[in-house]
Amino acid sequence: MAGTEYRLDGLDEWEAALARAVDEQYPEEFKRMVIQVAEELQGKVKENTPKKTGRLQNAWKVGEIRKRGSEYIIEVSNNVEYAEAVEWGHRQEAGRYVPALGKRLKAQTVKGAHMMEISLQELETVLPGFLKEWLDNFLNTHDVV
Repeated sequence: MAGTEYRLDGLDEWEAALARAVDEQYPEEFKRMVIQVAEELQGKVKENTPKKTGRLQNAWKVGEIRKRGSEYIIEVSNNVEYAEAVEWGHRQEAGRYVPALGKRLKAQTVKGAHMMEISLQELETVLPGFLKEWLDNFLNTHDVV
């Protein structure tokens, strides 16, 4: 079969015009979508966080959206002092008695729960469909380019 070449002229210009329209004419709608994605991540990470007292699970927060250059940034964070140790795991002194637990530590290491890492992977699987749906709705309801 002979090679066939197709050419779509103007696609880069259309993409740039769409990005400008979203940024200049409809920034609040875009910000709401970014916040919605961050809240989805927050929900997933809460579900994946181990729950003993609920303190760590309930401390997940969605920060304020900021614009830096052409990028929008929003953080999903947890300020509980042991959140990082639960995420990545940690070493401990086997045999040491811990009054709060009422028992002695057995293992030298505790494996991480990887709640944020797992939640980001889960979000990555649904994000393309979500963004496609958002963009379709946006293009159908706005006179862009």
